[in-house]
Amino acid sequence: MGAAAAPLMAVGAVVSYVGAQREAQAQRMAAESAIAMGKYNAQVDVNNMVAEQNDIRYRESALTLKKNQELQKAEFGRQDLEKKNRRALAQARVSMPSFGGTYSDVLRSAEKASYDNLAKFDFATSQETAGLSGQIADTNRQLGYAYQRGMSNRDLTLRTAANTAVQFRNQASQTSLAGTASLFSGLGSAAAASQ
Repeated sequence: MGAAAAPLMAVGAVVSYVGAQREAQAQRMAAESAIAMGKYNAQVDVNNMVAEQNDIRYRESALTLKKNQELQKAEFGRQDLEKKNRRALAQARVSMPSFGGTYSDVLRSAEKASYDNLAKFDFATSQETAGLSGQIADTNRQLGYAYQRGMSNRDLTLRTAANTAVQFRNQASQTSLAGTASLFSGLGSAAAASQ
């Protein structure tokens, strides 16, 4: 059996070696694929971050528009209130029912009421727009957070892909080494069997 089996053992060793080398090559290709997929997924992470930031910027612009509209509406309302106050003061000057007070007391009282009305209006307007201003200011924090989260996701994706590629490369190296060892072992066995 020795001399006849030797060529078959040599052929089997070579076939085993070639198969191991092909498997090692496939694992190296899988490593490159893992890197490519990691780059792709990292770009998806960046694209998602940009989309989230665009959504935040859109909300910011909508809030800014709403605030500007509220301020414009308030400006018209304030002008109307000032006209109403001037009419009330003019009527107070004309009618003059002092009820024991002087003319200047009545006018001072009407002016004070006018200023109080304007102050109340201005305070209400500032309260309405302060909330919008706070939300607008918060968008900067949200933009920064979205950026940090997106870049962290990208970095994690790239590191995971690199780790996967290293594992594939290590497997390829082990497979190639095992194939080489199997080849030498098989050839050695074939040489011993042929003698």
